[in-house]
Amino acid sequence: MLKKQRKILIFIIFLMMTCFVALIWLSCEQIGFQKRQRQHVDYTYKDFAANNKAVTDGVIILAYHRILKNSVTTSVAQKVSQNPQLHEYNVNEPEFVKQMAWLKKNSSVWSMTTFLKKVQDNDIKGKHVVVTFDDIDTTLPRNVAPVMNDKKIPYTMFVITGKVGQNMDGEQMASWQQLNQLAKNPLVDVGLHTHKLHYQENNQPILSTSHISKQRMIADYKKSYQTLQKKMQVKPTVFAYPYGSKNKSLTHYMAGHGMQGIFLLEPGIITNDLANIKKGIPRFIVTNSNFNALQLWLEN
Repeated sequence: MLKKQRKILIFIIFLMMTCFVALIWLSCEQIGFQKRQRQHVDYTYKDFAANNKAVTDGVIILAYHRILKNSVTTSVAQKVSQNPQLHEYNVNEPEFVKQMAWLKKNSSVWSMTTFLKKVQDNDIKGKHVVVTFDDIDTTLPRNVAPVMNDKKIPYTMFVITGKVGQNMDGEQMASWQQLNQLAKNPLVDVGLHTHKLHYQENNQPILSTSHISKQRMIADYKKSYQTLQKKMQVKPTVFAYPYGSKNKSLTHYMAGHGMQGIFLLEPGIITNDLANIKKGIPRFIVTNSNFNALQLWLEN
């Protein structure tokens, strides 16, 4: 082998090894970040009921993402992958059924329309919940809708209009046909979840970074609004921030251009005294393990 060829081969091997090490490092960083996310979710909700014991009149907005069936495939995927879509953003179907059965029997579940009216009228009395779903992948028509229809529980779905029918983070998003079929049910309200700004840069939601201009955010909001109007013949009045990360400029714009409610992802209870629904409404991220925190507050 010629000297020049040996040098080229050594360089290629070195380059491949560097890339391999970099991939391992990035993977470890991502796994660590995702584990910290799960720990944060569990810790944040740990003392929820105790911290809100004095609140006797309020509403908790529940945030779900995907509901996966208990299957061999799901079990294996959860063991080998740290993808948050399989962990803190997933509630297993049997657990979800139990949660909805408990809510139906023990709680007052408001629709989004009722919630907005009660807040506007300053008429929150007693303890209530509102059920919402983000992203809207195919697990909603498959695994959620039958449960909600059977128990007659109202819910809101926040749609990423630019991802409908596509694959996102390993999950297949519901199609426009499926979304329209769901929306025919009077139990269902439809809201916005951006058009194409549901992603992160360096583990930060793009909407919370300085890399995005006000003009781009507003353009995305308008596109999302117009797309939902065109595809589903509805005029949305509620918006949920991806990853719950609020942007002050976008919030101000949306509050003056159609949105009656703007939602985040953090634990909190909406009361008559704390109901500025155009600045950011807290939502309770439901997991397989933290539903009891909600139960404790509702029962006391």
